[in-house]
Amino acid sequence: MKVSALVQQTEQVLEWHQLLDAVASQAASSMGAELCHTLPFARDVEAARAHQQATFEIFQQLESDSPLPHLNFPDIRLLLGRAAKGGFLEGLDLRDISLVLSMSQATKRWLEQHCESCPTVSTRTAQLAELTWVLHTIDHCVDSQGHLRESASPALQQLTQKSQNLRQTMRGSLERLVSSEQHEERLQGQYFAERENRYVIPVKVERQHEVDGIIHDISSSGATVFIEPRHLIEANNAIKFADLQVAQETRRILQDLSDTVAENIGPLQGNIQQLAELDCLVAKAKFSRKIEGYPVHLNQDHRIELIDAKHPLLVLSKDHVVANTVTLDQEIHTLIISGPNAGGKTVTLKLVGLIALMVKVGLLPPCAPDSEMVFFERIYADIGDTQDLHRDLSSFSGHVLSLIALLEDLRFQKQGSAHRSLVLLDEVGSSTDPIEGAALAEAILHRLSDLGCINIVTTHYPSLKTLTYRNPHVRNASQEFDLENLSPTYRLIDGIPGGSSALDIASRLGLEPEILEEARGLIQREDQDLDYIFQRLQQTYSQLEEERSQAHQRHEEAKRVFDEAHVLREQLTTQTREERKRHRQQWQREFSKAQRQVVEILETLKKEKSPSRVQATRRSMASLDQHIKEQLPIPEVLSLRNPKAGDLVEIDEFGTVGILQDDPEGRKQVSIRVGSQTIKISPSAIRVVSASRIKPKSKSSTRHVPAGFAPVSDNSSMKTGFYQQEHDFRGIRLEDALERTTAALDQALMDQAKYVKIIHGQGSGALKTGIRELCQSSPYTKNYRAGDPSEGGDGVTIIELR
Repeated sequence: MKVSALVQQTEQVLEWHQLLDAVASQAASSMGAELCHTLPFARDVEAARAHQQATFEIFQQLESDSPLPHLNFPDIRLLLGRAAKGGFLEGLDLRDISLVLSMSQATKRWLEQHCESCPTVSTRTAQLAELTWVLHTIDHCVDSQGHLRESASPALQQLTQKSQNLRQTMRGSLERLVSSEQHEERLQGQYFAERENRYVIPVKVERQHEVDGIIHDISSSGATVFIEPRHLIEANNAIKFADLQVAQETRRILQDLSDTVAENIGPLQGNIQQLAELDCLVAKAKFSRKIEGYPVHLNQDHRIELIDAKHPLLVLSKDHVVANTVTLDQEIHTLIISGPNAGGKTVTLKLVGLIALMVKVGLLPPCAPDSEMVFFERIYADIGDTQDLHRDLSSFSGHVLSLIALLEDLRFQKQGSAHRSLVLLDEVGSSTDPIEGAALAEAILHRLSDLGCINIVTTHYPSLKTLTYRNPHVRNASQEFDLENLSPTYRLIDGIPGGSSALDIASRLGLEPEILEEARGLIQREDQDLDYIFQRLQQTYSQLEEERSQAHQRHEEAKRVFDEAHVLREQLTTQTREERKRHRQQWQREFSKAQRQVVEILETLKKEKSPSRVQATRRSMASLDQHIKEQLPIPEVLSLRNPKAGDLVEIDEFGTVGILQDDPEGRKQVSIRVGSQTIKISPSAIRVVSASRIKPKSKSSTRHVPAGFAPVSDNSSMKTGFYQQEHDFRGIRLEDALERTTAALDQALMDQAKYVKIIHGQGSGALKTGIRELCQSSPYTKNYRAGDPSEGGDGVTIIELR
């Protein structure tokens, strides 16, 4: 068997030409369909990748807003051949050439516009000749119906007008003749006709001798003769002569156009070839989309990973096709597929073979996007019954002859070529004695493995199913069989062999139970045990797969819930931030209002010193204090009532908190115990603070420091470089730092602090710029400046409050 015969056999058993027919059906032109039937195989992996890339580029454009123009162009190859030989082209021929030129220009523009999204396909742009002047010349002379325009030349327009005028005159004469009373009895009707391009009148056969003229025709019934009246012969001759002149000018114009086409045969042939190849490419993309194909990664490293692959012809003919994953790594040379009859073993074999062929012509196979396939230079397939009665060949003999031819071809290939060959064998070693057939099959697989081929075979032989335990380069796979329903599932299970389940299938098909029972008794115990083990392995695998699938679903559900919770947390965080901002604005409004009222009360007290007025003022301040407490959305931090002995008070000048020892009323100075010391100060320099402001740690009290703020010394002052409030925002996001700065200014205002120190560091400068812009716009800020070198330099901002 010659190499060409091996290739033909492989393509035949894999049903390659049926697949090409399906591709060709997607073409818009006859030339495109013709190319689809003869798709060339790529010679190397780089060419195969380029073919695949081109198909995928068009594949992506099919659903876009501007797909490639519909390439339903006519086949003008014969017309171009006739023109090249000096032949004459008719108007319809020129119309077809015009269509090809128009489509060439539209396609060229499309390729130029999509050079970025279709870089591989757009390389054809330079190979499409525009030939604009040829198109304009043809369209000027020939309309869309293939008729020559009267305006094709001045002479043609003049001659056509002359012919039409003569005909109009002739019709007027004939209308007067047929309507005259003189000929009423002679004519068959009041009409006239044309015979042999000459005007005639219908005369009754029995009255023909009464009309002087030339007979041109007789009706099918024989009752009417068509006579050209003698006095109209000269006018008919004039019309005939004018028509001949029009025909002569028409032929001259068409010949000139034919010569123009002949002068541009090369570019026209190049255009028609490019359009056909593009139409073929579109057909490949449409077919790939129809079978849900995707590009695969091509390699030469013996790695096959076809994920969720489907037989392309089954996808076209069936609503539901079971997807399978076929995997072979670099260490595995042979995959042995076992399992029940009619379980899908041969389908899997053909699936791999077809995909190996598809990637060589740029078709996208029906599998998951991350799939991987080896680029095979040669593909061999021995599938089905090779019995040939005409050659006296049995099934076994036919298989052996195919294997001999295959081994001879592999032996004579170039060095290393066998390593890039795929061998597909269905029921290897079958149709003979099982023991000898199994031994022969194992020996053949050893030889093919030694040659470096990738082999995928199907079998029912137990010895081949256990070959993986004797050869590390062999792996098992099996088509699953449902033990409960006694039917195949068509799922491929990787890594474990499968039982043949012949008796179970025979039972399902209706064979007599007595025969089946007797058959079970005849099977040797060890064979029964082995088949049972294979079945249990499959069942265990199926259960584990189902549990894995359920665990994956639960994991996905948990991930979804986690993502939703994360989104909800972000929403709540944003909502909380907005609430805090709203409350702060509300507090600022209320506090500003209270400050104005306090100022008004103090001004009134200065003017009026009556006891009743003082009591009224105290009541107003107590009422105002209570109002603020009710309005504040946060715990109260300070009070507007007058201090009294035992209250916690703050000394405005120092920002120090202590316990008031004396009742301030009527006193110029009061005593405040701070730790173990007592400070004398004017009552106007102190104010009551809430207990929430004090967080006792030991016998001595210190000021409460909010989270993220630096500690404050009780003895702080401007002169010593310490400030009443100091905050370190280094390493904090700008948004959070601005929020904390606003909070710090609020706190400083409540504490009636004079200065605030913000530590922001240098960094990129964004934090410093943001804080200083905030200071510039804040109503609390009287002034702000960068720190002195002793204070931290430009890495800090000193804020002076109003």
